[in-house]
Amino acid sequence: MPPLLRHFMSTSDDIKRNSHNIWLAGLGAFASIDQTGQAAFDQLVEKGQRLETENAAEKPSGADSKLDELKMKANQTMDRIERSFDLRVSSTLNRLGITSKADVDALNARINELNALVAQLRAELEP
Repeated sequence: MPPLLRHFMSTSDDIKRNSHNIWLAGLGAFASIDQTGQAAFDQLVEKGQRLETENAAEKPSGADSKLDELKMKANQTMDRIERSFDLRVSSTLNRLGITSKADVDALNARINELNALVAQLRAELEP
C-alpha cells in the first residue's frame, strides 16, 4: 500500500475514534445532568402524590376541574422547563467544545465518503 494511502487510512480511523469518544463524553455529561434532574423531578412527583392523597377527602365541589386546569398548567410549565434545560445543556456542551450528535453524524458521513474514495483509488492502483 502506498505510504500516502496508509497515512490517510490511519488518519481516517483516528478521526472516527476521536469523534466517537467526543460523542460519548457528551452523552456522559448529559446523562449525569439528566439523572440529577430526574431524581429531583421524581421527588416532587412523590410529594405531590402524598398531598393529593392526604387532601382527597377535603376536596370541595368543582375541585376536579380546577385540579385538571392546574395539572395542564403544570405540564405546560414542565415542557417549558424541559425545553429550556435542553437548550442550556446544548449551549453548555457547545461552549465546552463537545460536538453534537448532528456534528458527529455529519463527520461520520464525510468519513464514509472519503473511505469510499480511498477504496476506489485503491482499486484503480491495484492491477
